[in-house]
Amino acid sequence: MSSSDSAMLGEEGIPSSKYQVYSSRWILLLAVTLLNLANYSHWVAFASVAKQAAEYYQVSGPEVDLIPMISYGLCIPFCLLAVYVVERKGLRFGLLVGAWLTAIGGSFCCLATLPGVWGGQAWWSTSFSFKLTVVGQALTGMGCPFISCVPTKVSQNWFGEKERTLATLILGMSNPLGLVLGQLITPLMISNPTQVPLLNLVWFLPAIPGFLLTVGGVRTSLPPTPPSPSAATSKSAKRRPFLGTIMKLVKNKAFLVIFLFLGGAMGYISTLQTKLEQILCSRGYSDSLAGLAAALIIISGFVASFPLGYLSIKSGKLILITKCACIPAILALVVSTWMLIQPSLATWIVVICGILGICSLGIYPIMLELSVECTYPLDESVVTGLCYLSSAIQGSVLMFTENFFNNPLVREEDLAIQTCSASHGGEPVQSGMAAKDYTNYLIYINSYMIALIVIYVIFFNTDYKRAKENASGRLMTATSSEEEESEVFKNENVEEIISPVYVNLDKPAE
Repeated sequence: MSSSDSAMLGEEGIPSSKYQVYSSRWILLLAVTLLNLANYSHWVAFASVAKQAAEYYQVSGPEVDLIPMISYGLCIPFCLLAVYVVERKGLRFGLLVGAWLTAIGGSFCCLATLPGVWGGQAWWSTSFSFKLTVVGQALTGMGCPFISCVPTKVSQNWFGEKERTLATLILGMSNPLGLVLGQLITPLMISNPTQVPLLNLVWFLPAIPGFLLTVGGVRTSLPPTPPSPSAATSKSAKRRPFLGTIMKLVKNKAFLVIFLFLGGAMGYISTLQTKLEQILCSRGYSDSLAGLAAALIIISGFVASFPLGYLSIKSGKLILITKCACIPAILALVVSTWMLIQPSLATWIVVICGILGICSLGIYPIMLELSVECTYPLDESVVTGLCYLSSAIQGSVLMFTENFFNNPLVREEDLAIQTCSASHGGEPVQSGMAAKDYTNYLIYINSYMIALIVIYVIFFNTDYKRAKENASGRLMTATSSEEEESEVFKNENVEEIISPVYVNLDKPAE
């Protein structure tokens, strides 16, 4: 028996009724949050200033798209590896792999353009600098699944029942929060191509404390004692073979629906974050507006997740809350299909992006909790990792199929207002972004998302398996405590009855 297993048992192998949390759980939460912020902010930063990046590296729009897309695309093959490593080798080992890959990849990107931060001469050609940046992003993409698959594992095994949803919310929303920082701050920093080296330096910085906290602060995969009955039960149970866990999930209808819906929703958000700047510049909007609209999707979802999470804790109606959020989401998707291709609607674009964020990302932490509820007691990292894999697959498909649905702008009035290239008005552009008509592409991705919502609303239902285990564990603990108290009381009475009575014979009776 491993030390982590034996720590969950009492002196005679009986499950302990004492559930405890440890202060080191906050170090773990902070480390995972910082690594996620660094990974996602750097990934989306290039998409938010695609024109400037294309001019700096002297490449075309599709080529500069390779920087964020290779990071996202590599999540697919490495996601299964990350799930296997975390499930077999433990949480700490998986986080160390993710932290090292994130730190090395970020340092490569930083090194590629470092002299340019101070206006110095490049150490190598622009072509080599671009290739080194792509390699750096590829490494961070490899490390991302090792970090993104652990939120529910951390919250389940380190946090008590009353803290668990909050921990899942913070860890789960650190991914989109990183997207916010990358989308919102990068356009404010990078106003011309010569400032691109600053991008690689700034978004490398959050990875440093995250890396140091992981290496120096995360000392074990599991706490000495479990924080809840469900954590104690799942970890004291015999571990299944990895393929056996996968087969159990494949046969779980509720999980398959979440796998499709949650993965599709996150893939859609990632696609919109990557493509929004290109979509809006084709209609004459500035980079700042595109960054604000993309950031508002995440900010509104992040803010909405707190009251929705609190409501789910108090009511316990996770399924009802998520399905109610799907109705306005469909309306927002329909409206955004038309609105994002119209010029001179800046205010309404910001509003519709905010509504999309509330209806999609607002329920993201609740969906993560639901994925664990319907699959308990299977390993949480496998469940979350497969949902992340679904997100990477569907997001990559939505991104890579863009070229099948867009068309070049042909109308003179559209070419006159577009802001995608440094020279517009119909003049040829040798490098930088090319303005396109994204009408068909928006119809395609929004229709896809609406179809997934309909599938979820109609077909998803599940028992709250983990919640039932916690309730059962609390009942057993309370019953055990009552029996112990009753036994103590009984023994005290027996002692009182059979205790000898000493009579002082020298003292006359009264």
